[in-house]
Amino acid sequence: MVKKEKTTKTKKDKPKKYYLRKFFLDIKRVRWPSSKNNWSSMTKIIIFTLILVLFVFSVTTLFAYIWAKLHIGI
Repeated sequence: MVKKEKTTKTKKDKPKKYYLRKFFLDIKRVRWPSSKNNWSSMTKIIIFTLILVLFVFSVTTLFAYIWAKLHIGI
């Protein structure tokens, strides 16, 4: 004779949600750059941006001048 298995109703194991706790643990693990490194990177970005702005401005001005000389208008 087959024994009947006892079925017990238990709560399903739900994974606990510790999103904030995991987030703060991950933030602590990050190796943040030094202040000197941050300033150096920011300086490089500003210089690159200024050079790019000057380049785009000069190309735009050059084309506007050429179009004005050729009497091309929109």
